[in-house]
Amino acid sequence: MMISPDLIARARANVKKYDWAAQVERDAVAAAAPWMAMSDDELWGVMFGPTLTRSWMVWSSGYCPACKQGVPMYNWKIDAVNIRWKVKCPHCAVFFPTNDFWKFYASGLDEHAVFDHARADRSLLFNADHPDPKDPLHRFGVDDGNGFVDGDKRWRFIAAYLIYGHWKQLTLRGITALSQAYALTGDKACARKAAIMLDRVADLHPGFDHRRQSWVYEQTGDDIGCDGFVSTWHDCCEETREMGLAFGLIRDALDDPALVSFLADKAKRFSPVMPKSSGQDIRRNIEARILREALANPQKIRSNYPRAEICKAILHTELDTDDDRAKAQGIIDEMVAQSVKVDGVTGEKGLAGYSAFVIQGLAVFLAQLENARPGTLAKLIAKHPGLARTYRFHIDTWYARNYYPQIGDTGAFAARHTQYAGVHFGRMASLTPSMFTLFWRLYEVTNDAGYVQVLAHANEGKLDGLPHDLFTDDPDAFRRRVAQVLKEHGEYTEPGSVNLKEWHLAMLRSGAGANARALWIDYDTGGNHSHSDGMNIGLFARGLDLMPELGYPPVQFGGWGSDRALWYCMTGAHNTVLVDGRDQGLRYQKTNDGKAVLWDTGRACKAVRASDPALAGDFAGPRQFERTLAMVDISPEDFYVVDIFRVVGGSDHVKLQHSHFGMLETSGLKTVPCETPFTEKRFQMRQFRIDPKPGVGWTAQWRVEDRHKYLPAGTDVRLRYTDMTEEASAYTCEMWLVCGVFNTNEETWIPRIMARRQASGGGEPLASTFVSVVEPGGVESRIRSIRRLAVLDGTGKPRPGSDVAVEVVLADGRRDLIVSLDVEDPLKRGPGAGSAAAVKDGWDAETRDELTFIRRGAGAEEVRFNGRDGR
Repeated sequence: MMISPDLIARARANVKKYDWAAQVERDAVAAAAPWMAMSDDELWGVMFGPTLTRSWMVWSSGYCPACKQGVPMYNWKIDAVNIRWKVKCPHCAVFFPTNDFWKFYASGLDEHAVFDHARADRSLLFNADHPDPKDPLHRFGVDDGNGFVDGDKRWRFIAAYLIYGHWKQLTLRGITALSQAYALTGDKACARKAAIMLDRVADLHPGFDHRRQSWVYEQTGDDIGCDGFVSTWHDCCEETREMGLAFGLIRDALDDPALVSFLADKAKRFSPVMPKSSGQDIRRNIEARILREALANPQKIRSNYPRAEICKAILHTELDTDDDRAKAQGIIDEMVAQSVKVDGVTGEKGLAGYSAFVIQGLAVFLAQLENARPGTLAKLIAKHPGLARTYRFHIDTWYARNYYPQIGDTGAFAARHTQYAGVHFGRMASLTPSMFTLFWRLYEVTNDAGYVQVLAHANEGKLDGLPHDLFTDDPDAFRRRVAQVLKEHGEYTEPGSVNLKEWHLAMLRSGAGANARALWIDYDTGGNHSHSDGMNIGLFARGLDLMPELGYPPVQFGGWGSDRALWYCMTGAHNTVLVDGRDQGLRYQKTNDGKAVLWDTGRACKAVRASDPALAGDFAGPRQFERTLAMVDISPEDFYVVDIFRVVGGSDHVKLQHSHFGMLETSGLKTVPCETPFTEKRFQMRQFRIDPKPGVGWTAQWRVEDRHKYLPAGTDVRLRYTDMTEEASAYTCEMWLVCGVFNTNEETWIPRIMARRQASGGGEPLASTFVSVVEPGGVESRIRSIRRLAVLDGTGKPRPGSDVAVEVVLADGRRDLIVSLDVEDPLKRGPGAGSAAAVKDGWDAETRDELTFIRRGAGAEEVRFNGRDGR
């Protein structure tokens, strides 16, 4: 059993000993009260059969038929415990369907107490507020289970209600609440009522097939491959796990004579092929038709790895035979090994979303295992060392406890993440294992104080209430130990720069406190929930995300295959280079793994160079797709970024750059309106203007609009961009996005710039070197001037344009020189790696190194970088 009798006894002892634990018991009893107030007959009749169509949403991009305001995706209000068979508009509060669906449903129940459309009384299908057949509203809002239809529009009120109301709220929540109340109180009436509901689910469960019986995004589950039982695969996985755990809690109460008598009578009357004359019959029914049915149909409980594996391990554990226990242990070992193989995590994209979702489930399971068998966590970490890094991943990638890089399907544009993403630190919820206790155990095993700092932050920086764990032995001692660690290490330690080589994410960090900043680059593409975003970059500074990812695809505009949802995933929607207008790789296939071939995090200049020639496209001959970033500190408060992007392959290169909400101003450009330069119709861009031959050194400035109100009123934040790309046209335009995730239809457009180079003919592929300097700041720039200088070879002749030298003169008179040599040089245009390069023009500097930074003036410094051994 996942929650053993010993753990139940400890929880009950804490209930008697501590007021906080007694409150948990009272909360559990209150949560179960609605079902305790129902008769056994009512509870048995709650579960519906598979003959009713279900739907994952009323209408994914729809609106209310009464008030006409948008109600996309999951925004309809449902409260099945108090108001059954109805959904409510969040705007005008009108309930739908307008007919009395319960009467219609009851009229169609067959000899097995399952609804049959052919038996139902269709004379009951009318608007209850307008019963006169002559009333024009007589049929308005009426739903027979297949939706309310108005012309070519369909609202699936009942079909969506069945999943989110009758199934999730009324049935599943009832089973969970009753079983947990029984575990804490020992009240056998709670167990009996939970068993009645769970057994009835078992009667009907094998007949449910979400793929063939349900709708998702106005398509059948079969059309888009959405397996499952009552609901779709990912939720079905969690629901099955919850039913397995509930079964484990009430297993010892199934021999109750009152329960057996009640279910034996129901079986005789409605299911004569399934006699239930004993508690063992009831156990077999639940085990066979829920737990083993799910194990026999793994496609119905598949989910983001390792959620399905957790579910299977729990089902085998609750089945509790020698064979099942052995299978559970095999699943656990394989699951942990696979779950930590990519820098401690699974490698799934959606950094603060799906990447976190999968290890959140793993954390709960690990905590359950540790509770059941103390010492399990230490043994697993010894066997699978990557597990020690699993929950460090979302510490290292969390900027200032405010932002995560929104790589893949995750988050909303420019939105903060102020809570640690790796687990859900909920306050105590009955028998749910405590993440606070788990993170303390992680600290004990790894000696990493970051885990204690995170658990304290999740508790609002207080010790009160810790560890929020009903199974704890000594909460006072726990709080004393946490206080001691925080005293020794502080409440927060800003993570340093990090290069996650397997996940292909590098983050350069500098500054401290309110002046902390971070520059990141994502140097791969492809994989689950990924975007075509190879070499995309982001920038956190001044308390904001100044180069935000668009976020989670807006599926509320027609589903995953809609133009707007696909737009969010396309290369053209990211701060990278688009080659020949084509996407990089395939969204759900791991197609490209770049490498960080230079990495240095020392002193005033920190640098990374990432490369993956395959991202240039599937071309014959030489290819290059390489981005070099140098983050240079000006002061504790200010910095700038030098961005050098080298591309070889194809015939059309477009470097794309957007920032936050705000206004765009340019200098050095003379633009005129033009048509879109792209043939891809799904690109959500408009208002194109072009300067076909701008001078080197044109600038753009974003005046940021703090739409989310994160900063003090009146704070002026700017992002300045200077482009020094040679022989490139310049564009300004706007790009479309939605102001939120999938719970809103609020749309907007933000300004964008592009630099474009096109081949002029000839045999060689197009070779481009995009060069820019980016400076976040306030009203006044800390940079006096920026210019690109010639790079000379040993004889004084110019080296190829892919070798770059940039001079940055600071406002205080100090001068910086950044020299980046094209060490890949796929076209073999240069004198070769390791040859001398010189920059004159007031510098008289010479280098043979891949990247060189020289500062002259107060605090003079010289740093030379070579690959991973930067110095």
